[in-house]
Amino acid sequence: MGIEYRPDDDLAFLQYCTEEDIFQLAEFIIYDKDGKERFASEIRADPDFKNLSGKPDQWRKSWKLVAGELQHFGGDSFVNLLRRKGVTYREILVDVCEKLKVKYSKKSSAYDIENLLIERLVELSWEKMSDAERQEALKTVDVTSFSGPAWHLILHMIRSRGMGSLAWSSWLAQSARLAFTPFALTNIGASGAAGFLVQRSVTSFAGPLALVALTVPKVTGAAYRVTVPAVIQIAYMRRKYEQKDRF
Repeated sequence: MGIEYRPDDDLAFLQYCTEEDIFQLAEFIIYDKDGKERFASEIRADPDFKNLSGKPDQWRKSWKLVAGELQHFGGDSFVNLLRRKGVTYREILVDVCEKLKVKYSKKSSAYDIENLLIERLVELSWEKMSDAERQEALKTVDVTSFSGPAWHLILHMIRSRGMGSLAWSSWLAQSARLAFTPFALTNIGASGAAGFLVQRSVTSFAGPLALVALTVPKVTGAAYRVTVPAVIQIAYMRRKYEQKDRF
């Protein structure tokens, strides 16, 4: 039946993102945690996507396919797939926030709601991390020295937007890869995604910890295993894009 992208101002920036970042978003949508393709995914079978096979910009040029399939996973994914009508990114974002008890204003922008979600997820993770794990997380976001409580510094970084929000959204995106996928990314080659998927064990990966917050029962349903990491990835991509646009 084909994937239909619903025009969405909050997703339009994806067309300017990198090949690697768009593929990472697609990975959350296409594969389950065991590395098997989700039965509902149609991206790889799309004729336009197939025509781009072997080209280095296959995923970047297919951003509407990726965004469209995410829209169909929003809310009741099975109902949406049958209706062939997806929901907006904002609806997906708000749904994730409500599951994680994030307080937000309906008048706020997607960026501001994402920022509240970032704060909430970092907070939930921070509470359950050991001192050593916290120090490692701070190093990951390039914080090596500070005065006062570390949590106050983290809140200031996130709430000040800009590079601070980007740093912690990046940490969350890396953690989401550990929590939701069995793959690690290597360099993108001319063969596109086929050249940079590597199966790996979470316990053997010496990077940011898989988020405890992302494994709570409320977000382990089939749809949320797609929408939670996808929203985190999009939040990271938006901040990366906006920072790049400033320089």
